[in-house]
Amino acid sequence: MRSLLSCAVVLVSAAGSVSAAERLTPEALETSLRAEVPAASDGSISDEQFLRRATLDLLGRQPTAMELEEFLASDSADRRSQEIERLLACPEFGQNWANYWVDTIAFRVPPPELTFLNYDPLRTWLAEKLNTNTGWDAIVRDILSATGKVKDNPPVTFVAYHEAHPQRLASETARIFMSVQIGCAQCHDHPFDDWKREQFHELAAYFVRASVKFPWNEGAETEVKDKGKGEYTMPNVSDPTQKGTEMTPAFLTGKALEKGKSDAERRDELAQLVANPANPWFAKSFVNRVWSRLMGRGFYDPVDDFGPANLAYVESVHEQLAADFVDSDFDVKRTFRLIMNTPAYQQPLPSHVSTAQDPFTTATTTKLRGDEVYASLVTAIELPNVTPPKMEPTKEIRFPPPPKSTRDVVAETFSFDPSARPQDVARTLQQAMLMMNNEQLQRQIDARPESGTVLAKLLQTVPENRDRVEELFLSVLARRPTDKEITIAMEHVSVAEDRNMAFEDLLWSLINSAEFTTKR
Repeated sequence: MRSLLSCAVVLVSAAGSVSAAERLTPEALETSLRAEVPAASDGSISDEQFLRRATLDLLGRQPTAMELEEFLASDSADRRSQEIERLLACPEFGQNWANYWVDTIAFRVPPPELTFLNYDPLRTWLAEKLNTNTGWDAIVRDILSATGKVKDNPPVTFVAYHEAHPQRLASETARIFMSVQIGCAQCHDHPFDDWKREQFHELAAYFVRASVKFPWNEGAETEVKDKGKGEYTMPNVSDPTQKGTEMTPAFLTGKALEKGKSDAERRDELAQLVANPANPWFAKSFVNRVWSRLMGRGFYDPVDDFGPANLAYVESVHEQLAADFVDSDFDVKRTFRLIMNTPAYQQPLPSHVSTAQDPFTTATTTKLRGDEVYASLVTAIELPNVTPPKMEPTKEIRFPPPPKSTRDVVAETFSFDPSARPQDVARTLQQAMLMMNNEQLQRQIDARPESGTVLAKLLQTVPENRDRVEELFLSVLARRPTDKEITIAMEHVSVAEDRNMAFEDLLWSLINSAEFTTKR
């Protein structure tokens, strides 16, 4: 078993020794970063670039033209920090990052039979917790220890939708909340790490008394209850016909729980051990995920694997952020505030993604998640969220799938595992076809006055073509067009037989640009 005590002491002592006046600052964080990695470029991104980057990171959409105008009109020397505070206070912050965590939890959940999973209760619950800045430790404890129905107690979703499967829950608990890949040790000792097979099954033993009742065709009715009996047995891999070894629940650090405990007692104990300041992985896992999403690549890459092959390039900065996270009682918004106020976050992006091992020099471009693409379409062209009528059961289809709303379609088409490395997130033909040809999206690019679209209103209220071009760029890309872009757009409008169609072409091209679905 690996030695963990020294890691735990580093985090706890670092956190406990810092007074409020001596807390980590963006300036100190930047100094530590630059001591390891020189800056990639001089200067800072423009205010337009900053606002789009920050709004996408915190709210999951580009800023509106009005938000950009108000931000640029401010004469405060501290307006970027003030804008970060405004964004953190928006309800959309919790909604955006609830989407991130729901995607993280849901992406590797196998679909059950005879029902369809509903993550909306968990999404709503997480958004409320994140907006009120509930400590991340309290959130995770609720997720690991909850019982009851999904609709009544949403944090139970994690255990419920994994069907209380001990092995899956052990692997996913370690991976999602601690960035520890212990799943390989289910059948044998980990070949590339120190994890032993017994450790995996000791962790799985915490879940052995949980049971799940799945309803027919209604995921929110899924219920987690206590079996009332049973202990966990590690299978005998050398001879499956022989009885395995009964395991005592024990955490990865070696702390064991005596047998005979109820499901609630077991999972509550596990929750306390996972979401604990002394857990050497818990705080580091969270800040690594946030850094990765904000900066384009994590201290460990991929973000859900702290294995020896993925060692951090700037471990000292990772340690500082994790210690501060513990010291702040797992204050989620503080971590965002620290990173986003650094010059490193506000640097211009490189023209090409570096293949060198220096991911912390500056932020890198990242693809928007599916829910972010949908939210950006709503902001740009007021794309409505339409849900078709529910299908009635038939003899051939006893359990028809729930109808997919516009948001569902866009989010699923652009979805990817948030734990994946950025270079492994692909752009697909399906995504391109949706943006180019989706019937509902096309209706929002209609310039006819009777259509009532954003474009139609723009053409009716803004008399000058140049101003119309600028407004479209502001609405879709949250920036003003360059001189070259204005020239190209104006030439297209001037030679077109139909002015309305010319502006439809322009709007369509902006929506279908790579820039629209990319954070730069």
